[in-house]
Amino acid sequence: WETSLFMTKKLKKKYYGNPLEAHVEVDKNFNHSITELHFGIWLNLWYQTLDELFQGDVVENAKRRARKMGTFMYLKIFEARQK
Repeated sequence: WETSLFMTKKLKKKYYGNPLEAHVEVDKNFNHSITELHFGIWLNLWYQTLDELFQGDVVENAKRRARKMGTFMYLKIFEARQK
């Protein structure tokens, strides 16, 4: 999340998976039950965390990127259900 939302570079990459594939697989394993409500809950928790720990432009940029990421992820999950 740090790299994706704050646009930082890590010296040592910690995650090598595909987040979209992971979310599609979870949705499939739970009978396609992920909804926009789940992404809304995640987004609200993310916003609260950002507001508690950071301030300034970095917060607004991270919020904007999180909104885009959540929307993209949910649309791709929905598309995967159609296949």
